[in-house]
Amino acid sequence: MKTLHIQIRNIGFLLSILLVFSSCERELSDEAVLPTFSNTAEIFTDNFVGLGTNFYLPFADAKPDVFSVDDSEGFESNASIRIDVPNANDPGGGYAGAIFRVDGPGRNLTEYDALTFYVKASQGVSLGNAGLGIDYEGDKFQVTRTEINVGTGWSKVIIPIPDPSKLLNERGLFWFAAGTQGTNGSGYTLWFDEIKFERMPLIRQVRSEIMNGASVSLKVFTGSSVNISGLNQVFNLENGQDVSLSSAPGYYDFQSTDTAVASVDAFGVISVKSSGNAVITATLAGDNSTGNLILEALGDLPASPTPTREQSNVMSIFSDSYTNAVESNFNPGFGGSTTETTVLTTSNGEVLQYTTNNFTGIIFESPIDASSMDFLHIDAYVQNASTSIGIQVRDIGANQTIETDIFTGFPEGDDKDYRTTLNGFQEGVWKSFDIPLAGDIANQKNNLGALIITDGPNFILDNIYFYK
Repeated sequence: MKTLHIQIRNIGFLLSILLVFSSCERELSDEAVLPTFSNTAEIFTDNFVGLGTNFYLPFADAKPDVFSVDDSEGFESNASIRIDVPNANDPGGGYAGAIFRVDGPGRNLTEYDALTFYVKASQGVSLGNAGLGIDYEGDKFQVTRTEINVGTGWSKVIIPIPDPSKLLNERGLFWFAAGTQGTNGSGYTLWFDEIKFERMPLIRQVRSEIMNGASVSLKVFTGSSVNISGLNQVFNLENGQDVSLSSAPGYYDFQSTDTAVASVDAFGVISVKSSGNAVITATLAGDNSTGNLILEALGDLPASPTPTREQSNVMSIFSDSYTNAVESNFNPGFGGSTTETTVLTTSNGEVLQYTTNNFTGIIFESPIDASSMDFLHIDAYVQNASTSIGIQVRDIGANQTIETDIFTGFPEGDDKDYRTTLNGFQEGVWKSFDIPLAGDIANQKNNLGALIITDGPNFILDNIYFYK
C-alpha cells in the first residue's frame, strides 16, 4: 500500500528576524550606501558556491542523514550531490527533503528568470517536489514544481521564477522533497548537479491564477483573517513545453475593491476590518491573474456556546473555557490539502476557522490517554445549512506515527480510528455535537494522536474536548 506517514512532533522550524529601525529627524545623506547582495548564479557546480558552512537544513520529519557529495558521479564532471532516499518505513524518516539556504546575506536574483539543475536516479522515479524560496523565515517567495519525471540518465529541469524583480535578497536557493510513493515504499538514490540560476529570455508566462482560477464567494466576520490560496502559474519554456508551478503570495500584487472592508498584505493574508463587501484580485509581473475572492463581511461572529462541564471531567484540545491537555498543530500541511486554518480572535474569544477544506487535521504534539473519557465534544458553525464535516478520532499505534493509505484514507498498521459526520446544521447558528468514543477506537483511546477533519468546505469550530 502507498502510505502517508506523519510524525507526532513539530514539523516545522520557527525562526524570525528582528528588524530595528531608529527614528530620527535627519534624512538619508547622499553619501549613504544602501546594502547590495551577491548576484552569484551558481549553487552547486562540482562544489557548493558561496553558501557558507551551515546551508543544508533537512525538513523536520525527513530523514536527516541522506545527503553527501559523490566524487565519482556528475553531469559532465566528477562530482554531484547524492541523496539516498530512505524506505517508507525507515525509523529515521520515511522520505528525503531539505532546503539549501545561504548561511548569511541572501542573493540578488533579479537578473535571472529560472532555476535549473540536472538530475538522475538509480531507477525511474517521480521527484515529488523541487523549487526555491523556502528559507524558514516566512518562505515569502517559495516556488514549487511537482511530479518531475527522473530517469537513470541525466536530464535538465527548469523551474521558472514567477517575478524575478521580487528577489532582491533571497536566502532560500533550492529545495526538494522525494518520497517512495512510486516505488512501493522502496528507497533509491538521486543525484543533483549544475544547480544554478539562468537568464532564459524565451520563457513566457502563459497564465497565473489565484483561488485556482475560480471566482469564490465567502462570508466572513469582522476581525477574521483569510489566506488567499490556489496560487498557480503556467510558463512556456524555450522548447515549447508548458510547466505548471505553484508559488507563495509574495510574487503577486493584490488589490481590494474596498480596503475599508478588507485589505491584503504581502503574504496574501486578508484582514477583514468592517462589515460590507469587497472583491480581491491580483496581478503577477504586471499581468492580470484569473480568479478572485468575493467577500461578504457580516460583522461580529456570534458567540459559541459556553461549556459547563467541570475541568476535572475534561481533556481539552481547543477551548477558551479550559486548560488544554496537550499542545496541537492546527496546520499540519498534509500533501494535497487545500485547507486554510486560522485561529480567529473574535470579541468572544478564539475559534478555529476552516476555509476551502478538503482534509486536514489537528495533530497532538504528544499522544493523549483518553481511556477515562467517553465522548468528544465539538461546537460547529456554518454559513450553508447543507454543510457536512467529517471527523476521525485517530489512535496512532505503538510506533507513534499516523499511517494512512493515501487511496482510501483509512488507517494502516496498528492504527485505528472512529469516524462520524457532523450535519443537520442551521445557517448562521452554532450546533453542539457529542461524539461517542466507540468502535475500534474504544479499546485504543489511551493512545490518541490526532483528529482528522474532512468535508466542508467552510466552517468554524470551537470547544473541542474529550469528556466523561
